[in-house]
Parts: sequence; structure tokens; C-alpha cells
Amino acid sequence: MSEVGESGSALRTVAGQGLTRAGAKRLDLVAQTLDDVQQRETRAFFASHPVVLLHCVQNHYPLDAELLATHALRWDWRRLSASAAIPWSLDLLSQFADYWDWDSLSKNGSLPWSSALLQAFVRRWNWGLLSSNPSLPWSLELLETFAPLWDWRVLSRNAELPWTGALITGNTHLWDWVGLSWNDGLPWNITLMTRFAERWDWTGLSANPGLPLDADLVAEFAPLWNWSWLSRNTQLAADADLLHAYADQWDWTALSQRRLLRWSPDLIARFATRWDWHALSANAALPWTEDVLLQWEDRWDWQALSGNTGLAWTEALVERYVSSWDWEQLSENPALPWSPEWVARWADHWDWDRLSWNPALPWSHPGAVGMLQAHADRWDWAGLSQSAHMPWSHAWLDACLERWDWERLSANPALFAAVGAAIDTAAAAAFVNRYADQWNWATLSGQATLPWSQGFYRLCADQVFPHLVAQHQDFGVSTLGADVVAGLLADLDSGEILPGTHIA
Repeated sequence: MSEVGESGSALRTVAGQGLTRAGAKRLDLVAQTLDDVQQRETRAFFASHPVVLLHCVQNHYPLDAELLATHALRWDWRRLSASAAIPWSLDLLSQFADYWDWDSLSKNGSLPWSSALLQAFVRRWNWGLLSSNPSLPWSLELLETFAPLWDWRVLSRNAELPWTGALITGNTHLWDWVGLSWNDGLPWNITLMTRFAERWDWTGLSANPGLPLDADLVAEFAPLWNWSWLSRNTQLAADADLLHAYADQWDWTALSQRRLLRWSPDLIARFATRWDWHALSANAALPWTEDVLLQWEDRWDWQALSGNTGLAWTEALVERYVSSWDWEQLSENPALPWSPEWVARWADHWDWDRLSWNPALPWSHPGAVGMLQAHADRWDWAGLSQSAHMPWSHAWLDACLERWDWERLSANPALFAAVGAAIDTAAAAAFVNRYADQWNWATLSGQATLPWSQGFYRLCADQVFPHLVAQHQDFGVSTLGADVVAGLLADLDSGEILPGTHIA
């Protein structure tokens, strides 16, 4: 991407906001000049880095028929077939029909999908992949036109179809009824369920969050439900009366895990003999008050309770039941009142491997560096290295340079987001190159959170993997005219562009 400053297009927007004709003309001239400078810089960048050019063009450039044909032997046609940048048309697909990867095309959401397009290449498409492509213009007519070609098993699980009772009824012999039963996109109602009661997979229906599950629907099909799966269904609106009505059918372990039940102290008490108290102890949605905790003190599973984020955790609560807690579970519980002093106080109780992966540790606290260094021999540095919450900087890395897991650091987007937000291009490149011998550069090249620009790439070019960077960065390639791209590719083919070449 250009580092010229305000782009020409931005200035043109300003030019249209109330300026005189002469003023607008002058701004338009400045904008054109900036565009020309940007194009020259971008052309020079790609001339210096021909491998980046090739990958950026294939990933991000709206290649036309002429460019495709001229360099046909150079392209990765599978990659091109998945492109969202190419100006797809029936003619373009026809012209290079023998080159495209038709599986990739069949999954591509950017094609100008229509019945005519499907018909034009009816023998080339992968109809199984088409059957799950959400970008097709799904309609009853489209389904009927190509009825023998669709993969109806895949269609049965496709929530994007124009589902109606008529569509289901008209194709009863084609559907995969198991797939239909699990599909939450159908127009579920009691009439539809009754009509095909003998065809449905009732395990799938019982688990399907698309059903309008209420007491009436549960009662209507009581003999057919898979009660274990129904108990897990997140859309089930169950109150005490419904639970009581089918008390012997419910899976009480599954119900004990549910967050959307109408939890209250009375509900807990009413079915105290049926709950799975281990599952209940781990459920953060319960009304966790001191009274509830005390009332059932002898029933709680303290290991599960120790990992529960719903409790009103305080230092006093931990003190009160210090001998009951499972400290392995406490160590990874993000809801505790974490502080460097808290970590130090219970240093001999923590499971330090689990603690190191806890996302809620107080790394933004002023005493965090001391906490990091004071327990250096106890931390699991792999867990720390993947943290999204540390105050990442070169000073932070240098504080424990030999202990970090650099493979995990290389994959940590939070580190590079922090670095990019805090410093300019040159400083960011200096930061990355400072640890050149430690990074996994392949992993680092895939980091979209680095402050990528043409200048940043130049400063790190000796280390990065161009094809991995070009998957997520275009470096302004789409601003180049087709004639410029054609010229660069021609120079690349002829060997006139070499790494290190600079073209003004």
C-alpha cells in the first residue's frame, strides 16, 4: 500500500464539497498527481519484488481475459478459480473452460450465479459443492430446473433454500430425511411435523434449535422425542411445570447443564433429588448467592464449583472454603479477583501450568512485570506466549527473553496488533528484525495484524515468505492499470525484473 499520504481519491471527494470550479480543478490536479506518484511507487515496489507481484496479482487483481491468456502457463488456476477479484462473466469462464478448477469455481461465492450460468457448464460443475453454495440464487424454479443433478442429501442440510411446505411435500422421494430433521432453516410448525411424523429422524428434531419448542409442542409429540437430545436443546423453554410433567423422561444431567432454564432457588429445591449436582455445580447461570451456596453446601461438587465463573468470587469466599476448593480448577478460572498480590499469596496452591493459560491474569497491573519475573521458574511459558492480554513491547519481551515460546509468539496476533498500534513503520520493522533469529518466519508471514505496507515489507523482505504475505496483503496491486501489470509480468517472464531491481 502506498505511503504517500492522503490519496488522490480522497482529495476528489473533498473537491466536490462546495469548492469553486477553479478550486475543484486545482484539487483534482493534485489528486491526479498523487495517483501518479502512488502508481509509480507501487510499480517500483513490485518490480523490486517480483515474487510478491505474482502472488498479489493472483490473489487480488481483477485479471481480464488478455492477461489470463498472455500468461496462461504461469497461473495457479486453482487459486484463480477461488478468486473474488476477477470480473467473472460467462464469456470469461467459457474462454478458459479447460483451465479452471471447477471444484473451486463451484464453491466460489463471487461468480454471477444464474440458471443460465449453471446450464452453460452443466457437465463441468461439481453439483455436490453447488448444492451447499449459499451464493446461488436459490428458488423453486432453480431447484426444479436441475432436479436430477443436485445432491439432495446435501440440499437437505442447506438452510439457505427457499423452504416451504410445498417444496418439502413436492420432493418427498428425494430428500434425505435425516438431513432435513437436523436443518434449522425449515419452516417448522406442528402441521409440518405431524404430516411427516413417520419420516422424521426424531433425534435430529429433538436436537434442532429451529423448532418452536414450548409446552404444547413437547406434549404433542411426547412419545416420539429423544428426551436426552431434547433436554439439551437450547431453544427449549422449560419451567417447573413442564419439568414436573415429564420428570421421568428428562435427561437430568443435560438439564443441569442448561443455562436457559428459569433458574431460581425454588426450582433447585423442587427437584433437588433429580439434579446432577456435579453438572449443576459447574452451571454459571444459577442464582449464585451466599444463601444458595450455604443451603446445599453438602451437595455441591467442589471441583466443578471451583471452575464456575458465575459465583460472586471474593477473597473472603476463597478463604472461607480454602480446604474445599480444587486449586487446579481455580487456577484457570477467569472470574477470580486476580491481582499480583493474589497470585503471590496463594503461590504454593496454584497449578502453574493452568494458571499460565488463564486469560484473566492481571497483566495490565503496574506490578505485572514483577509478577512475571518473581515466578519465572513456575510459569508455563507456552501459555504466557499466546496471551492476548499482555502489554506486549520489546521491553516486555526483553524482560524474559530466553523463556518465551517463540513459535507461539509468532502466531500471537495480539503481540503484533500492539506493536503496530504503538510505533511507525520503521520502528515496527526494527522490532520484528530485532528478534529475527527467534521468530518462525512462515508463521509470522501469515500475521495480518502486522503493520504491513510497501515500506515495512522492504525492511523485512529477506526474512518473510512472499506467498504467505500475499494471501492477506495486496500492497496496492489493484491500483495499477492492466497495461502496467502486463508490462511487469512481461518483464518477469523475460527475466528483466530481478530481485533488488528498482524502476522509477
